[in-house]
Amino acid sequence: MTWFTWRQFRFQAAVVTGLLVAVAVFFAITGPHLWSEFDGLKTCGAHGDCGSLTQSVDNGYSKIYTFVQALSIALPVLLGMFWGAPLIARELESGTYRLAWTQGVTRGRWVVTKLLVVGGASMLAAGLMSWMLTWWASPYDTLSADRFSSSIFDSSYLVPIGYAAFAFALGVAGGVLWRRTVPAMATTLVAYIAIRLPFSHFIRPRLLTPLHKVTTLKHAQNIGFDRTPTGMSFVVGDSSQPDALLVSNSVVGNHGGVMSSQWLKTNCRALFNFNPPPGKAGPTSTGARPDFFTNCMSKITASFHQVLTYQPASRFWTFQWIEMSIYIVLAILLGLFTYWWMRRHVA
Repeated sequence: MTWFTWRQFRFQAAVVTGLLVAVAVFFAITGPHLWSEFDGLKTCGAHGDCGSLTQSVDNGYSKIYTFVQALSIALPVLLGMFWGAPLIARELESGTYRLAWTQGVTRGRWVVTKLLVVGGASMLAAGLMSWMLTWWASPYDTLSADRFSSSIFDSSYLVPIGYAAFAFALGVAGGVLWRRTVPAMATTLVAYIAIRLPFSHFIRPRLLTPLHKVTTLKHAQNIGFDRTPTGMSFVVGDSSQPDALLVSNSVVGNHGGVMSSQWLKTNCRALFNFNPPPGKAGPTSTGARPDFFTNCMSKITASFHQVLTYQPASRFWTFQWIEMSIYIVLAILLGLFTYWWMRRHVA
């Protein structure tokens, strides 16, 4: 039964294998050069050529990196659509499952073998893509210090294995419910996106209790102003937590409350009412005189502080293991549902 399942699935496996081989060859050719430039960045400060090296890395590989990241993120759901959805739906649609069940193969063994063989291959394919991308892109990830970003977290390391298991099981479950391949493929795509996006943006940041950091604005970084539909707003960033997952970043008054546009207009009136002559804008983002900006910043730093809520970089691997495990458990539950449905509802 295992060999028969593999033979039915060999064309799809050949297509994905060809893709993985092409990616591996590209990484093998370009990887050493990328790593050599990264090694040069470690010592470029002494030679004063860091800018040229960084620009060379960005110009040479950034677009390719973005493309391969997108491919790695899309691969699990593609496997679910083209490997999982047709796996049983095609047999139910054509009626060939009855022939298999008359050859001394029980329906339970038939379902379990298909799930294990093709599901295992899905996890292996996603794992290989993720491993190759993780190795190749390590210089980028180290320089950006942003491994918790969705583009890096979702495309590399461990979680793509869990995503592939879940997408595959989702496709198979959709196939046994619809008994038709095309609706099962569409259902897999919609359901996968509907589950993955909310999880990444709302559940992941709160899988563990976030940490809090309170700092005075005098020690904050990237302070500036941003134009919004309701006027000017004060914004402040903080890069003192590299590779961390930022949950929230707020500017809070020392006596409670948050900064409002009205407070800015009242206390920094000169800054926002100043209109320089055409072509005579000052050095600040608002075009106001430097003393206006300095006076406003003095009032802000005296009245407000910054509150960061974040997941520290030390939890990165914990989050990888937790999220991968969650999706594998979901895949197992979907597999059990498929097994139960086939035994109870398919004659």
